[in-house]
Amino acid sequence: MFKVLDKVCVPKRSTKYSAYVDLFSREKVTIGAGETKIVPLGVKIDIEMNAIDYQFNHYPKQKQTLVKESFMKSHYLEVALRSSLAVKGLIIPNGIGIIDLDYPDEIGLIVHNPIIDKNFNEEVGEFGSDRDAFVESEFKINKGDKVCQCTLKEHKGYLIGYESDVIREGGFGSTDKGF
Repeated sequence: MFKVLDKVCVPKRSTKYSAYVDLFSREKVTIGAGETKIVPLGVKIDIEMNAIDYQFNHYPKQKQTLVKESFMKSHYLEVALRSSLAVKGLIIPNGIGIIDLDYPDEIGLIVHNPIIDKNFNEEVGEFGSDRDAFVESEFKINKGDKVCQCTLKEHKGYLIGYESDVIREGGFGSTDKGF
């Protein structure tokens, strides 16, 4: 399923029954308070491998193309932040990462390090006026750190009725560039 770009980033299933596969940071990344950064994960999607079917490469070429296209239309990778990083305050800004299977570039994790207001009174749902209550700290991710998890998911988006024959010609943000 993946082409590994750096040996410290080999995806790993942590336990026998893990639903998600762990992914690792390809480089050291420091995220300042209030900053959002992309953490490179050292892997790319590689559908040519036997991810679709153990016998995939044994199909005739024409059948391989049909099976691959059907698979890519109905599946995606879901990337979630490790809970141990969420407990420390990091977030994925849009809540979850969705990686289309035609995404050609290295997969990255978009992470935000929020400025935390320790002055929030949960009982009354209001913020206080003490400006020193804001916690601004940077967060460091080291090369090889386990930062997120991913799984392959099936979807039915193709049934909504909107089709496209556009072939992706770029990576991050390319679907907004108007081909």
